[in-house]
Amino acid sequence: MTSSDTEIDVDTTPERGVADLRGYWSRATDSPTGEMAEQPRKTRPGKFTPPTFSKILDLEISGMEGHPLVLEVNVKGTPLPQVQWFREGAPIQNNPAFTVDQTGEVCTLVIAEAYPEDSGNYTATAANFYGSQSCQAIVTVKGQKELAGKDDPGYIPPPPASNGPAVLPDTPLPPPPANVQPTSGLMDDLPPPPPEEERKGPDAAVRAQQTRVTDASATGMLKVQEKKAAYVKQSTPVARAARTQARDREDLRGVAEKNYRPNFVQVPEETNAKEGGLVRLDCKVTGLPSPDLVWIREGSPLRQDSNHKMIVRENGVHSLLISQCKASDAGDYTCVATNKAGQAEFTVTLNILVEAQAVAPTWVQKLKNTTVKEGEHVRIFCTAAGDPVPYAIWKKDGIGLTDKSGYRLGTDGQGTFFLEVDHASKADATWYTCSAHNQAGSIMCTGKIVVQSPWESQKPQQTKIKTPKRYANLPVDMRASHQTKTAMMNESGEDL
Repeated sequence: MTSSDTEIDVDTTPERGVADLRGYWSRATDSPTGEMAEQPRKTRPGKFTPPTFSKILDLEISGMEGHPLVLEVNVKGTPLPQVQWFREGAPIQNNPAFTVDQTGEVCTLVIAEAYPEDSGNYTATAANFYGSQSCQAIVTVKGQKELAGKDDPGYIPPPPASNGPAVLPDTPLPPPPANVQPTSGLMDDLPPPPPEEERKGPDAAVRAQQTRVTDASATGMLKVQEKKAAYVKQSTPVARAARTQARDREDLRGVAEKNYRPNFVQVPEETNAKEGGLVRLDCKVTGLPSPDLVWIREGSPLRQDSNHKMIVRENGVHSLLISQCKASDAGDYTCVATNKAGQAEFTVTLNILVEAQAVAPTWVQKLKNTTVKEGEHVRIFCTAAGDPVPYAIWKKDGIGLTDKSGYRLGTDGQGTFFLEVDHASKADATWYTCSAHNQAGSIMCTGKIVVQSPWESQKPQQTKIKTPKRYANLPVDMRASHQTKTAMMNESGEDL
């Protein structure tokens, strides 16, 4: 729409709406960020409204590695806008990893299994042929390696810091009651006091127990310090790098084991080609690992030869090229893509248009010489046969003629061609050429028009008498006088 005074009926211009939408998308892909500037336009009540988002993307969206991630927007506008998704400025198409769906005003982008490499700037662009609107989100997918620290379910806090083994005070411990026996703790590991200590009195036994308890506490704290040192050793850069490499190997092994069955995202339509021409059938397939393609015709795989080539271009498009098509190349062609996850196929029909065999022109009737009086109507014609029906070219003394040359040229459509002159003159008295042509060949014939003046048509003709005599062709009166003169000369002896 180039002017606000022009009304457009939505129901009658869907093609224009789609074309404008594609224009918006193409401009969006040219932008490094995928953003699309708004296209403000004046609106008429009850006709059109530009796209608006009733629900936009959050500015920052986080996801977990290996889990699905859903991006959703709601869009309004008249006519209903179409939404295109972009990642880092590149359009996103439906494939096994990404699913784009639009149901009414709800538009979603689903990432089946999110991975850190899926992180980036995502843009949703809604456009109709009255304007466009965009919203963005920064998507961050956290990998398993990033779950270190308190967020890690297997996190174990380090032991508390210690400046050395614990030392008990010198205050003597009170003796345990006589009726209580220790059942757990460090006292369980202590050997019974030697008999000599018991003989030295209760104070000596208590001091001996105090010394043994102190030694046991020091041993326990030493074990804790050893565990802490081992934990610190595992936290060194070298140890962390080793654990990271092992985890990366597991991640790569998991990625390598993920396979996606082939999916054709571009297939050719039914194709018509002329015999002897060039045909190219293009298709594009996705899958992991990369699928192998085989072309099949009438149940037999096609093999490359001088007329059949199978190529793959840099953009991933597979092409079947058939040069110098023949009638035998017509039929159904099936392309089968196969990988570890499965296979996919499509079938396309190729029609070869065979032209009928042409027949060169031949004359059925040629031009004839024609004599007319000056000022009279004259018509000359000829007839040629051929397949397809030939056409004619007229020439006068080697110069091409047209209807503007003062002559009426025509045909009956069946191979008869004519030339007419309403009032013949001396200028029309000459030779005429008619040539018949079609794609198989051409032929030519000539004829003459003789134009007589009125006095030429009234002049008496001489009378010819068949006789062996010398003057038989002379008129009768002249012959008689000449014979008398001859006789007189014979009598006088003169020679004739």
